[in-house]
Amino acid sequence: MPLPMVHLSVAKNLLDTGIKLSRLSQYYLGSISPDAIHARKDTDTPAKRITHLIPADKKWTDVDEAEYLVFMRNFIETNKDKTDIDFLCGYAIHILTDMYWVKQVYTQFIEDYKKDPSSVQNDREAYYNDTDRLDQVLFNESSWKNTVWQSLQTAECSDFLDLLTAREIETWNKRTLHWYDSGESKHKNPIKYITKSCIVDFISSCSETIWKNFYSVYETVKVN
Repeated sequence: MPLPMVHLSVAKNLLDTGIKLSRLSQYYLGSISPDAIHARKDTDTPAKRITHLIPADKKWTDVDEAEYLVFMRNFIETNKDKTDIDFLCGYAIHILTDMYWVKQVYTQFIEDYKKDPSSVQNDREAYYNDTDRLDQVLFNESSWKNTVWQSLQTAECSDFLDLLTAREIETWNKRTLHWYDSGESKHKNPIKYITKSCIVDFISSCSETIWKNFYSVYETVKVN
């Protein structure tokens, strides 16, 4: 749901807070890779639900946060010896960010959109207009993007469990590396429903929540 700079910002915040890693490049690659499903030909919503570990027959708004954190801890524990642990951590953080985004930002967007008597786009177009334009702003104003982009450029792409292929992950990584090259969003309508301050506040609060509820578990899993 959120675009790459939101995911990378949360990942960067957690790193700054003190998360310990062996391979920074794999961590950042993992933090964008659930969306690599979009690099698969003829992909559909069920396939995206699988790579995003969304419980069957539920939407993110229906998911109990405490129960899902237990699920994610089990996912990490089950797969820690099957794949790169830093990639796995980044992957999990992406998914948790999606869950909190839907519950906090996207739900509010839908409410605000429905109240608008003069919308000029359908809800999907309005959502991606605002988020894509703001994502470009975050990139343009970021002081750390060069360091993260250098990490992504050196990341090693390999098959991830039975969820994604190395080619899909590599394709998505290259797409991310060049997504902001033009310096401006392809969307041109005025930003109307989601503000920059809303996204900045979300990144901060989401990072803090994941740190408190997930990091200690990740560190325990990593050293055991």
